[in-house]
Amino acid sequence: MKIKRWFILAGGSATRWEGYLGHKNKCYLEIDGESLVDRTIRLLEENGVNNYEVVLDGYKSKREAFEGIAKEAQCPFGILLGDCYYTEAIIKDATHRDETEWKHYYNCLPNQWTGCGWEEGYIHLVPNWEWWLGKMTEFNRKCESGEIQFYKDYQIDRYLRGYSTEEYRGATLDEHDIYWNDETDDFDYPSDYDKFMERHEANKNGFRADRLSIIITNYNNDNYLRILLQTLQNQIRSYPETEVIVVNDGSDNKIQWVHEYGAQEIEQPNKGVSGARNTGLMAAHGRYISFIDADDNVEPDYVHTLYTIMRKGYDYAVFPFWACSEGAVGRVRDELIGNYAVWAWCFTWNIIGDERFDENLNVAEDVDWLRRVILPELKGHRSDKYIYRYDWNANPNSLSKRFNRGDLPHKKSDNASKS
Repeated sequence: MKIKRWFILAGGSATRWEGYLGHKNKCYLEIDGESLVDRTIRLLEENGVNNYEVVLDGYKSKREAFEGIAKEAQCPFGILLGDCYYTEAIIKDATHRDETEWKHYYNCLPNQWTGCGWEEGYIHLVPNWEWWLGKMTEFNRKCESGEIQFYKDYQIDRYLRGYSTEEYRGATLDEHDIYWNDETDDFDYPSDYDKFMERHEANKNGFRADRLSIIITNYNNDNYLRILLQTLQNQIRSYPETEVIVVNDGSDNKIQWVHEYGAQEIEQPNKGVSGARNTGLMAAHGRYISFIDADDNVEPDYVHTLYTIMRKGYDYAVFPFWACSEGAVGRVRDELIGNYAVWAWCFTWNIIGDERFDENLNVAEDVDWLRRVILPELKGHRSDKYIYRYDWNANPNSLSKRFNRGDLPHKKSDNASKS
């Protein structure tokens, strides 16, 4: 179900902004000669949306507006912020996304593209408007009675999820979240706008820091993950610009110790390796991208080797790897598996762009993605250096091993027909 009707909230008092840059309301701040609200309207229309309403007045607060919009809409709707700078990519994603339940775009980490803090209120998609109306009516009634001491809009988000309005979410995603981290941002304070503009020109030109972003996907492999992070920690001392992102994909236990190894962690409901890698890609800020599975490990010169090769100007590099099985370590010809396992590669962000892994695939998601990313005209490097250790025995319940045993169909959508 795609959202057809949209509301743009542009009626805030913006008392923190009055008089700053000559604007009383930050919705009319101009970036590249275009106000924020005009930019949002343009992006909606460019994506085929003409049924939208700019909400300028009629509500004292956002929480009242959320209730009033549901009453008015009487159908599925989307909510955008008039004072938010949206990128082309996030509006395209929201207007073309099929959903059956409430979804919310959320950046759970400090936004390095803008210099601003994490943000909870980018976009709401509300297919079930009656459910939303009931929850907002209930929330407003509790605020008015004093049962909830309302002081910040993020309490609405937490209440809708069933959390305490005081509960800290941190870097945790849940089933309602669509993780998003790009130049999209909401300017709560004038200082947020200043930070944004400091980076805006570089962002427009596609600038990425000369760093390696290592994306690690983890599902109940905490012991192996700790060993892997220890290996990487020893290496990134020589390359402190390196970014290590651990996506904890629905593991049974939340791991609180990742930061001890200089890595950042994102907790999310189980989406499988494709969903975890996609989340990692959205969080990555580096010019170079590599993937590691948490139940594998790498050689002591893994980071050094990737920097040395990729800084020569290659679009991608592919490596052979060690295969570890029952305590033995042997070489595997890279054309057997390595050519089609993304952890045997390193990529520049320029060739990845908007390409993401197909989350409907149980296996061969690497092959599908690589065929879309690795194009004939690109400049690649085929190395003869072994830098990755693939442990066949580490996780017997991984998707690839379950598929090879015949436990899984090729696509998740085929699960029902398999039973």
